[in-house]
Amino acid sequence: MADHDDERRSDEGEIDDERSSDEDEPDELELELERTDDRSAVAEMVRTLSNALADGRAFRVSAEEYTASVAIPERVRTEVEVEYEGDSDPPVAEFELELEWDDPDGSSVDLSEGGADTTGITLEDGSQANRDGRTSRFEVYEDRAEEWRWRLVHWNGNIVADSGEGYASRSNARRAVRNMREIVPSARLEDVQSE
Repeated sequence: MADHDDERRSDEGEIDDERSSDEDEPDELELELERTDDRSAVAEMVRTLSNALADGRAFRVSAEEYTASVAIPERVRTEVEVEYEGDSDPPVAEFELELEWDDPDGSSVDLSEGGADTTGITLEDGSQANRDGRTSRFEVYEDRAEEWRWRLVHWNGNIVADSGEGYASRSNARRAVRNMREIVPSARLEDVQSE
């Protein structure tokens, strides 16, 4: 069972390309993403998938050097499978969610070589959207003191967050935005008592 355990610990992306001998087009393409994450990272991945499904938006699945662009249609077959292997050492539990649909014109999945910066699931345009499909944005600007700042602007135009400090260059402010975008999905919410 050690092989199974090692397999679960690694980030793995692979693509299977089964071509029939008389055709140039593949009969079956498959990208598989397997990695180990903490629950909050899994929740973020599922949340991104959920937003894409609710909004009817395409999303990307990236694994090492492969990327799949997926547009799930209105009607899908859903299969949920829960397994428990108590006789292995240590015991292993598994939860699988599988979505399947007919794709007569072959337009719902575009699988290609060329991975993204990170493995996982992202919305097709790289953004996170609310349920109405409206997106907020980060703005980088120069203030009166000639320092660079960032602000997060809600889709309705309200400023909901800002850098709180100025940066010496635009690139430093943009770097701060990238850092903010990376850490926010894993940030947890805490209620604190007033002092």
